[in-house]
Amino acid sequence: MAGRPPKPRKGDTSELPRVEAVERALALLACFGEGRTHLTLKELGEAAGLYPSTVLRLSGSLERFGYLRREADGRFRLGPAVLPLARVYRLGVPLEGIIRPELQALAREAGETAAFYIREGEARLCLYRVNGPRPLRSHLEEGSLLPLAIGASGHVLSVWSGAGHPQAAEIRTAGHAVSRGERDPDSAAVAAPVFGEDGHLLGALGLSGPITRFDAAEIPRLTGLVLGAAERLTARLKAG
Repeated sequence: MAGRPPKPRKGDTSELPRVEAVERALALLACFGEGRTHLTLKELGEAAGLYPSTVLRLSGSLERFGYLRREADGRFRLGPAVLPLARVYRLGVPLEGIIRPELQALAREAGETAAFYIREGEARLCLYRVNGPRPLRSHLEEGSLLPLAIGASGHVLSVWSGAGHPQAAEIRTAGHAVSRGERDPDSAAVAAPVFGEDGHLLGALGLSGPITRFDAAEIPRLTGLVLGAAERLTARLKAG
């Protein structure tokens, strides 16, 4: 079904105990994202693949605990209870003090927006982001979930996490990925992988901006900046 939230990560979690009602409630929360901040009962049901009657039952519990809110017009939005969880999640990932300064330097030097993505199941999560200095730029909030299959950062995460990609060999050889007009017809991006202490993939570091500024003459410069920043981050993270 179009708009269905990303599936849970496969692997060891497949053997964990499951509570179907909990999974359905979490599926409702996963329906919200960039451009989907307010959803009707019908839209929420279609996105989660659930009957409207089921959505109503689950949403009552989520509203009671503050994870959902229903507006006067009947549309649903995320409630305030998600904010403390987001803060705790980010505090539990001890990378910000290393990654954010590099993003700031990269955005300043490139003149474009810099971001760091990690893989979350079949999606990519924008963990950290620093907007570029120009008025016309890409807009995306930290914490946004985007499809893994599109965008330069998605390609990087797919290739180096073993998710499979039709251009995996080419991207691995180049050490980076470029996308133009995939997620948004007016946007483009360049991304490269960042690795941790034991050499495993931590995430994707990328630059994004208007497609008109990512032309054939500019992409080599932007790619060089991204690769340099990714190499510096990898060296620092491997060093502990």
